[in-house]
Amino acid sequence: MKEDEHMLNRYDRQERVTVIGHDGQRRINAATILIVGVGALGSYAAEQLVRAGVGHLILVDPDTVSLTNLQRQALFTEADVRDQALKVDAAKNHLQAINHHVEITAYPAALDGDLLQTLTFDLVLDCLDNYGTRILINRAALVERFDYIFASCAGTFGTVMPIRAWQHACLNCVYPNLEALQQTDCDLLGVNTALVPIIAGLQVSLALHYLVAPTSVDFEQLTTIDNWQLSQQTFHVRKNPNCPTCQRTDWDLTTAPITNPVQVLCGTATYQARFTQKPNLAAITDWLLDRQFSIKSYASFISFKWEDRPISIFKNGKVMLYNIPDLDAATATFNRLQLYLKSVLEVPIK
Repeated sequence: MKEDEHMLNRYDRQERVTVIGHDGQRRINAATILIVGVGALGSYAAEQLVRAGVGHLILVDPDTVSLTNLQRQALFTEADVRDQALKVDAAKNHLQAINHHVEITAYPAALDGDLLQTLTFDLVLDCLDNYGTRILINRAALVERFDYIFASCAGTFGTVMPIRAWQHACLNCVYPNLEALQQTDCDLLGVNTALVPIIAGLQVSLALHYLVAPTSVDFEQLTTIDNWQLSQQTFHVRKNPNCPTCQRTDWDLTTAPITNPVQVLCGTATYQARFTQKPNLAAITDWLLDRQFSIKSYASFISFKWEDRPISIFKNGKVMLYNIPDLDAATATFNRLQLYLKSVLEVPIK
């Protein structure tokens, strides 16, 4: 059997679904989906989309796999915890073992406007646990006119909604207190193990519906689930004419400068910093290879292990430090890294 025939044959049972069929499966195979957040929701959603045959997944998450993740994040294992694996790298490895036909691009970073504007995709899945980045996606959806599917889980309660912000309700229309919710980003919230695959399943169902028959997606339907009470509700949400977000389409999506030398990403053991000098990634790569480092190179950043911890350096000067116990340790690590790479850093960033 030819490779192409084999690839299509593996989706036989999905093609037999009347609303999908052969043409719908081809649309799924040709699609690119950006998943922002590869934790509880994102890991389940990524696995289902890979099994469904989405052609290209872009995974964005700054965190590493920790022991507390295993209760609800389906793709990861104890071996990933021992290896201090980046979530996006571990997810990519497991997903490609499920379906090697799917192209997977991994970004071990927090999503920001600079990164978002370099990516090309058909749909975004918001699988985040923080509202700061959700606000960015919502504003970007207005400016760049892309669609996304919002999903969230907390306790035994989950929510899913497709969003086309420039025509229908945006996330701020749904949650008028969106800015206030951002203040809870560092709160640690519990989540029931069984809730996550239910909400992720609804999110992926909407994603497949969107890819196959986008004109029939209801962008005004909000669905909520309480998996403890086994109850489901749907709400009709319309665009708020007084929404402070929808009233503008000129949001500045560029990344705000880092005000503190080293900052923690809430709810993670990941810290973000920025060099005062612009890094030459090619020069840094060659310099590290000469010293027997193993380097992963991407279009906009490089990743490697230093002092037995993963590090990512981006061409705009941003640095991600993973698996760091506290701010003092992160600051000391970053200062040592700057000193170590001093000879291969270029001109100051303006």
